[in-house]
Amino acid sequence: MKTSRSFRNLFYGSLLLTVIGLTGPQMTFGQTEKFDIAEFTPPKGWERAPRDGAVVFKDVNKTTGKFCILTIYASSPGSGNSAKDFADQWAELVVDKFKAQPGPKTESQASDGWQATVGGTQIETGGLQAVAVLSVMSGFGKTVSLLAVFNDESYIPIIDAFGKGLKLDKIASPSMAVPATSAEFLDFDPFPDKPHFQPQQPLLGRLKKTITLADIAGKWQVGGANVTSYFSSSSGNYSSTDTTFFGEWYTIRPNGAFDSSFQGRTGNHTVRESDNGTITLSGGTVNFKFNHKAAMRYQFVAYMVDAKGGAVLTLIHIGDDAPFDGEGLRANCGHAHGFVSCLTGESWMRLPVQGR
Repeated sequence: MKTSRSFRNLFYGSLLLTVIGLTGPQMTFGQTEKFDIAEFTPPKGWERAPRDGAVVFKDVNKTTGKFCILTIYASSPGSGNSAKDFADQWAELVVDKFKAQPGPKTESQASDGWQATVGGTQIETGGLQAVAVLSVMSGFGKTVSLLAVFNDESYIPIIDAFGKGLKLDKIASPSMAVPATSAEFLDFDPFPDKPHFQPQQPLLGRLKKTITLADIAGKWQVGGANVTSYFSSSSGNYSSTDTTFFGEWYTIRPNGAFDSSFQGRTGNHTVRESDNGTITLSGGTVNFKFNHKAAMRYQFVAYMVDAKGGAVLTLIHIGDDAPFDGEGLRANCGHAHGFVSCLTGESWMRLPVQGR
């Protein structure tokens, strides 16, 4: 079920009040698009620039110097407190990026399960004075942010009209991006049956071609175990058994920041560790930078989601080595259990959204 939300007089609060009666430029819009849980109709003729975890629309007049940049960010898990959601998003998207002050004056309004909170401030970007206004919608366990940066009030009616046409999907997973078209997914099986190997099982979901930070937001776990039995080389009698197991848990946020914990045991020795850091995506690799231990570099192999927001992320640790080519991946990977796994890789599991 979708809900069509009119965010008129929420997008810019008191800023809109200063331009009541303003006759803006002709507002023409293109075809409806879908990104993550948001459906919208962008201004016609504006430049579209997708990036990790967001989609950006720009209009720049090189003659007059007027510009407007609209950014829609992928949904992320909400805190259950709209004021906290706004403060967190403001700190990340406005304070950190534009060196703005925290705690702006805000306006909010609730409707149909969503709480919209809006705040704005003057900023400087690229040596130019501008205004940044952030609108954060909280509800249904999710939060969605829209940021407008502009330097001329004639853009306000266009952005206001854009907000009026915005629709949010209530039931989509907060960390599961809903694609606009099937172009984001593979339309073939990259790991078909191989002679003399265990037959493949049908994949339990579709595989995305690439991933964004928004895709991998959530709580993940990975683990393994090994039991080794020892026998006497002289008598052949059983001697002992050594059991080794480990588990790692990661909580990844849409901006790439993460917290991690590790627990492992071998023999009678137990190790427990915790750390945090940031993740970056680059050229098919997933890079973990820890604050207290060495960085880890993985090759992205596959990403598959289920209807409840659970997911399987398949990675191969490559360190400083070159990534596997296609033949190498096909030799190492398959889906004998319905999800992609690799002989030399790791299959990370994201926990589904509770209550679904």
